[in-house]
Amino acid sequence: MLSARGAADAGWVYGAHVARYVSPLLLYPVLTRRLGLEGFGVFASAIALALVVSVVVDYGQSLSGPRDIAGAVEGPGVVVGQALAMRGVLMLPAAAIGVGLAALNPVLEGASGVVAMAVVLGIGQGASLLWFFQGIRDPGPAAMLEVGFALTATGVVLAMPGLSVGGVLAVQAGGVWAGWVATGILLLRRQRVQAPERGFVRRVLIQGGPLFASRAVIVAYTGAGVLVVAALAGPAHAALYGAADRLIAASGSLMRPLAGLIAPRIAGLLGQDQAAAFRTARWTLAASTGAFVLLAAGLTLTAPLLIRLLFGAGFAGAVEVLRLLAWVLPLVAVSQVLGLHLMNPLRMDGRFALIVVLGCVATLGPAVVLAPGLGAARMAGARIIGEAAVVAACLISLRAHWGALFQTGRRRDVPAI
Repeated sequence: MLSARGAADAGWVYGAHVARYVSPLLLYPVLTRRLGLEGFGVFASAIALALVVSVVVDYGQSLSGPRDIAGAVEGPGVVVGQALAMRGVLMLPAAAIGVGLAALNPVLEGASGVVAMAVVLGIGQGASLLWFFQGIRDPGPAAMLEVGFALTATGVVLAMPGLSVGGVLAVQAGGVWAGWVATGILLLRRQRVQAPERGFVRRVLIQGGPLFASRAVIVAYTGAGVLVVAALAGPAHAALYGAADRLIAASGSLMRPLAGLIAPRIAGLLGQDQAAAFRTARWTLAASTGAFVLLAAGLTLTAPLLIRLLFGAGFAGAVEVLRLLAWVLPLVAVSQVLGLHLMNPLRMDGRFALIVVLGCVATLGPAVVLAPGLGAARMAGARIIGEAAVVAACLISLRAHWGALFQTGRRRDVPAI
């Protein structure tokens, strides 16, 4: 169970994620009516592009950062200095990747202003500093700043009915960057940053490579699914898939803060009390899976109402997509606990990266076959296949730890490879 301080940390971090992922839902009833079906398809594709860019800039730091800060032998200032320098190094490659992907996608091709704002938004999201405050177990002030600026940006968009897709993205990017500046000032007041030593880039690229690869591949077949549908089935299907996917992303994002809260705790316990570490993982697995099964059932039952209220009658085709995608959530809950919360502290990053590659292949393979003719709904079915493959592979990889994790009493726990 979480301590009082742990519960407070969780509350602040979840508040920031609610603002980042759920507050955009306030925009969708307005944007779908302002932009129409195909216009919203462009917006959804741009948001997916921003997500890809953010993953490159982040390079796994939001996952490994809290763990590294909590266990830093050389001091947090070294970790922060390396992370900030790496963000600067990765901004240009991330922008180039974003522009290149947009050029290959028929929905974004030629929309240079939209693409530029999506890239700026993605870089700001990837450069988030919240991981540092999670590592020092004081995320409250930073989370409050991110919440405030995200909600302010949402309010500005709602108050300006004449904004184009590019204008909406520009306002959202402004909110993200204002939050970054504010949390950066807060970080500098809390921590002296040390300049990284020469040659750190190669070392950090190698050390963070497995986590980055796993996160990038996950995004390739989950968050960037809108781009896949847009390329294979056109902007109308991209809009339908994007509408359902935004609801699923907002719901699934409730899992992400746990990686920064639970994984460092498990990492610390593994060196002190392995039974307590696996007990923490077991309780997290049971609670999160049960909660997301209930959430998936709720989304399935209320899908027609949610789509009609949030997106309008023109998005009725997204109901079937939402009902399918809802059942991705319990699978994601299991794979994130097993992968990010347990395999990450066990230093099984490389193995988890291979697992998500398998999930990508198991998703995109069926998608390429089904989506061109059958559109958004079949992409949702492909997502379920891919997530089920990831869960199965995680369980197989952790089979040596089943005794400790599930208390079967049949296997002795062994160190991770």
